[in-house]
Parts: sequence; structure tokens; C-alpha cells
Amino acid sequence: MNIAVTGGMGSGKSLVVEALANMLGVDTVSADALCKGLLEPGQAAYEKMRKQFSSDFFLTDGELNRPYLRKAIFTDDIVRKTVEDILHPLVREEMLLKCKEAEKHRINLVLEVPLLFEKGWQQDFDTTLVVYADDETCLKRIVARDLVSNEDAKKGIACQMSLMQKCKLADSVINNSGSFSVTLKKLEEFIKILSANKLFMRKYIE
Repeated sequence: MNIAVTGGMGSGKSLVVEALANMLGVDTVSADALCKGLLEPGQAAYEKMRKQFSSDFFLTDGELNRPYLRKAIFTDDIVRKTVEDILHPLVREEMLLKCKEAEKHRINLVLEVPLLFEKGWQQDFDTTLVVYADDETCLKRIVARDLVSNEDAKKGIACQMSLMQKCKLADSVINNSGSFSVTLKKLEEFIKILSANKLFMRKYIE
């Protein structure tokens, strides 16, 4: 079985994915990590980026200027759309390959997919979980993590589907606004629900 975890910027998806995978004893796949790898020199996405963007987006050694790109994505719709058009088909292909390989070897996966619903990829996975946090909490986390202004953080949040919309589309929702120790208890309940519904490991217990 594979579990796709998503949420908004600053909602704490990565922490939840790591904790859930540890609790279940399974592997993880991160769409963001796949993006990072695809943007390394010599990789398919990197070569396309070189053709699409000016030298401002690259360091003197040829590496992608990731802080510059991140800020441009927050503030420029054209840049964001171009990057998404380059990366997302490649990332989806990689994720599907990993899911297929995991199923072949009877292994379960927890996948972190930030734009799961925006891209309409939810049907690629067995079940979906949204990590929710209130707007103020998300904003504070983004500013602290990415070292951007409140204004730029708000623009980044506005680029994505609202968390409330994602919650409506998800199979399950966990509120991660408060203490992470509370979130861990909610994850335990989430696992119990999966087990009770005979979803988790259903393919592999026969």
C-alpha cells in the first residue's frame, strides 16, 4: 500500500511523513527530494531549466541558484508555471515507478506530495492524508524556514490550493497546528483506522 501525504506550505508535512514512516517501519518518497535530484547538473530537468532561464538562476559553477529560484517562484507566476511544467511530469513518472517497484517487492510506502490535489494525482495512490495547520502557524514556519518576508510567504501560500479545499478532497486529515507530541498521538489513531479498515498491508498479508 502507498499513502500520499500532502498539505500546505508550513503545515509540517515532512515531519509527519518521517514520523508516520518510522511508526509503520516503511520507506518514504519525497516529491521535493525528487525535484532536487532532477535539478542537478546533467539531469533532465536541469538541462531544460538551462534553456528556459537566464544566467541569474545559476551559480558561477553551473549549479542552480536555489534560493534565487525559490524566491522567483514565490513572486513570479510565469517562473512558477514554467518550473512546474518542467518538473512535475518527471516527478510523477519517478513516483509511479517507485510505487510500482514497491508493490512488486511487497513493500509499503509513505509519499510526501505537496501538490497532490493541485495536479490531480490523488488517483495514483491508495489513500491520501492532509496535514493541516492554521494560517498563522504556517506563515511563521515558512518565514523561519525559508528566511523570506511575511509578504513573500503569503504569496507562496496563495500559489497553492487552500488547505480547506485539500481537507475536503482528502481521505484523512490531521491537524498539526499545535505540539508535535499531540500530532504523534493523532498519527497513532490514523494507523489504527487504516488497520481497522484493513487498508494498510492489505495487499501483502495473504
